[in-house]
Amino acid sequence: MLPAILPLFPLPQVVLFPQTFLPLHVFEPRYQDLTVEVLNSHHHLVLTLMREDPDPGSLGETAPVFTTGCMAEVVRAEPLTAGRWNLLVQGKDIVRIVQEMPGKAFRQARIEVLPFDSSRLWPGPHRQRLMESLHAYAASEGIESQLNELLDLPLEDMDRLNTLAMALDFKPPERQFLLESRDLPTLAERMLQLLDFAVGGRAILGL
Repeated sequence: MLPAILPLFPLPQVVLFPQTFLPLHVFEPRYQDLTVEVLNSHHHLVLTLMREDPDPGSLGETAPVFTTGCMAEVVRAEPLTAGRWNLLVQGKDIVRIVQEMPGKAFRQARIEVLPFDSSRLWPGPHRQRLMESLHAYAASEGIESQLNELLDLPLEDMDRLNTLAMALDFKPPERQFLLESRDLPTLAERMLQLLDFAVGGRAILGL
C-alpha cells in the first residue's frame, strides 16, 4: 500500500499520462534527495505541471501547480556523478493534490487517486470522427508514418489515447486539459477538439 503523502515533482512544460513513459534527469540537490528517498522506499512520486514558468534562478520550489497530476513509478534508475540521476518513470494513476505538506527539502503532497471510467461506451461514429481528425492532423504535420506506427500498437483504447496525448505536439496546457478528463468519451472528445483546432490553425480559448 502506498502512503497518502507522496513526493511532488513539479515540471514547467511536461504532463505525464497513465501507462506512458518519461525520462527524467535529476540534478538539483533537493530532487536528488527526493530520488534517494523514493528509491529506498516505494518508488512512486507525483508529476504535476506548473501553472507558470518558475522565476529565473528558481527550480519551482514555490511555483503554483495544477492540482491534477499523474502518479508515476520509477522503473529504471541510473546513478551518475555528483549525485545526479537518470530516471525512467511510468505513469500509473491520475491523482488530485489535496494538500502540500511541509517537512522535507523537496515538495510533497497528500493525494487521492481520481477514478477514470474506461467502461463508458465510445460510439463508433465518434471513434471514426477522431480517426479522421488524427489523419488530417498527421497529414498537416507530415507525420503520417509515425501516426500509423502508433495506431498499430496493441493497446487498449485508454492507453492508445494517452499515448497519443504524449506523442502528438500538444502544448502543455492542452495536455493538462486532456489529463483532467474523467472518462473515455470525454478524453476522446477533448482530443478531437484539439486536433480540429490545430488543423484549423486556431487555439481553444483559455488554453
